[in-house]
Amino acid sequence: MDFKLKPLVVSFDHGFMRTNLLENNIKTFKKLGVDHISFRPNWKLVQILMKESLIRKGDFCWHCHTGIFAYPMRVAVEKKISLVIWGEPSSEYTAYYGYDSDEEVDEKRFNRFINLGISADDMYGMIKEREEANWVTRNDLLPFTYPSKKEMMTNKIRSICLGSYIPWNVKSQSKLISEKLGWKGDKVEGVPDNYKYEKIECSVQGVRDYLKFIKRGYGRTSHLASIDIRNGKINRETAIDLIKQNDGKKPYSLKRFLKYINFSESDFNNIAKEQQIHPYSHNFSNTEEGIPLPDEDNYK
Repeated sequence: MDFKLKPLVVSFDHGFMRTNLLENNIKTFKKLGVDHISFRPNWKLVQILMKESLIRKGDFCWHCHTGIFAYPMRVAVEKKISLVIWGEPSSEYTAYYGYDSDEEVDEKRFNRFINLGISADDMYGMIKEREEANWVTRNDLLPFTYPSKKEMMTNKIRSICLGSYIPWNVKSQSKLISEKLGWKGDKVEGVPDNYKYEKIECSVQGVRDYLKFIKRGYGRTSHLASIDIRNGKINRETAIDLIKQNDGKKPYSLKRFLKYINFSESDFNNIAKEQQIHPYSHNFSNTEEGIPLPDEDNYK
């Protein structure tokens, strides 16, 4: 179906984009015939934000999540684009919205679960006294700042999830773009090969999933297998086997990530341990190390 739209694709590059993902983007944008804007923030600032976010919240992805959802909205305001369309709804990942509701991707949603309860102004106040951040200004954090309600209303911007209007099925949709656009999946640390459509964009995704495992005792394979059980794709026994084979391994990319933020592994482990949820208690001495990604050498 042709809706006679002329989309502008806006990407926020968090600094960890994988080679295959970038090739997918170039290939699909050419075939679709769309304009594309991509923004990558100052790497020195990203390093500071990741470290602060990890210390404060046990999650280093503040810059990524706020940038992904704030920067495209700032572009919409700047270019007076009245309709912003996102993909999947958050229903599979949060309890704030259900599949029976039309999910608006607005400031309320942004503050609920995107920014970890830390606004860009908050973050500026947290880092400004650090010696390595004495050059940072409030304007440097603008890409992570959601537009004001006045800016949104003046430009009559509406921001929606496509998944609120069509049934969202990642397996069938990734198959469709693979067949129609030549899109290719990829290997992700701690995830079985049959989920090559999931979180393939980030070269340190395994580190974030490992953090979750340390804190909660389950990882991304548990999440994906649970969805498949609910949808009747696999049985519980198969899911348990997949989880045992994949969840909880220390990702090879952790070494690289720790260099980015100048942390030791014990620093990392101590922060994660502080946020463990009872009754789970992670045994670091018995943690198996995962194998490197096929493209790990691309990111050194």
